[in-house]
Amino acid sequence: MELWLIFGLIALSTLISFLIKDIKTISCINISVSIINFIACILLVIKVESFDTLFYLEKILFLDSYSTVQLFIISGVTLVSSIYSYKYILNEVKHQIISIKKAKIFYILFNLFVFSMYLISFANNVMIMWISLEATTLATAFLIGFNGDKLSLEAAWKYIILCSVGITIGLVGIILLIYSTGSNVTMENLNWTYLSKHYSTFDITITKIAFTLIFVGIGTKAGFAPMHTWLSDGHSEAPSPISAMMSGILLNLALYVVVRFYVIIKNIDNLQNFNKLFVIFGVLSLFISSFSILKQNNYKRLLAFSSVENIGIISLGIGFGGYFGLFAAVLHSIIHAFGKTLLFLVAGNILENYKTKRIDKIHYLFKFMPINSAFLILGMLIITGAPPFASFFSEYYILISGIKSGHFIATIIYALCLLIVFAGFLVAFMKMIYTKQNDVEVVKLEEDGNNIVPLIITLVFVVFVSAFLMDIYIT
Repeated sequence: MELWLIFGLIALSTLISFLIKDIKTISCINISVSIINFIACILLVIKVESFDTLFYLEKILFLDSYSTVQLFIISGVTLVSSIYSYKYILNEVKHQIISIKKAKIFYILFNLFVFSMYLISFANNVMIMWISLEATTLATAFLIGFNGDKLSLEAAWKYIILCSVGITIGLVGIILLIYSTGSNVTMENLNWTYLSKHYSTFDITITKIAFTLIFVGIGTKAGFAPMHTWLSDGHSEAPSPISAMMSGILLNLALYVVVRFYVIIKNIDNLQNFNKLFVIFGVLSLFISSFSILKQNNYKRLLAFSSVENIGIISLGIGFGGYFGLFAAVLHSIIHAFGKTLLFLVAGNILENYKTKRIDKIHYLFKFMPINSAFLILGMLIITGAPPFASFFSEYYILISGIKSGHFIATIIYALCLLIVFAGFLVAFMKMIYTKQNDVEVVKLEEDGNNIVPLIITLVFVVFVSAFLMDIYIT
């Protein structure tokens, strides 16, 4: 029942966005739907704990322990983003930055984006999974170009071209993987649960080619370097709540799809070494993103490169393997989702007040926006893996996993990149928060408290994850 409630409410919210003209009403309904869906997702997570796997619609849709992680991330980040969008969109309409019609389009695309992401997490059928992933590309392309200026439109085109090419390459890989089974194509043997049990019939040569195409193609959507070039522009130009959802949810989901296929092929004889793809692209993503962070003068682009870095960290956890590596990869995917959401929403508040994304144009933030400064510092500590947040433990366990698995060179590069990223964040954010400049325009202090509630909720999520998951591990 919960599954149909989730999809039904999103569809209803989309319809209401078409029919109603009052933006405040549309926003309130969107928040209400997000709250109900979050509760429904928690109930589904509890159900999976009892029944292990849930099937729907003749096994076309399903839910297991791994997909519940994605469900928790989707529902939690969507809830926070919908609350943030309330004041964000009303403010845009109030200052005539966007029209009421455009605000309605925002919520329609928002709902389509969320619907597609939920469908990815529920999909057992690999083709439905792929179609849903492509649907997120279409929805977010319009959201990236939402502002309608030259930079946002350029970023949207770059995003849709690169990601569509990547997704198409991934589709070729999926088709080859299905072909390698040697079975007639039916709805049943398109299911992930079927493929994961019948891997012994796969043609090894074709499967090697298939998974490589899947990894590179869908990895483009996940933000792996060097296929990441769309990400810095896309995250920088998208509206702040959409940037939060793309970084916090979408990158995780694309990697989730890759891992689903990896789970199928890793049990096949002679294919165990495919974990090296995760290690290679993880190291490459870390290396490129860490040095890119050092030279950024745009705080939203800095956060975008941080997303590439964190996808690299999660990938290394998967590639190193073992209990430490896999547990840490899942833990880091959750903490990154909420930590990066917090930072992108703070960035949205700063952008609203200062009207610039340039780091060198923002000074003495601690005086003019003390509340947001505090959240900016907390977000930096979360995303760079400082204790006592769970990201510290996830990064530490990945380090231990790398040593245990014998990936010494990759582990050394990993540790050095973490230090470089911390230094890059520290220099950039401290410059924004503490550097004084006499000719800086004073920002009204009352604006500092605007749209703070979503930041508080996000921080609560981070604290909960840090306490709850670490308690599970220790137990």
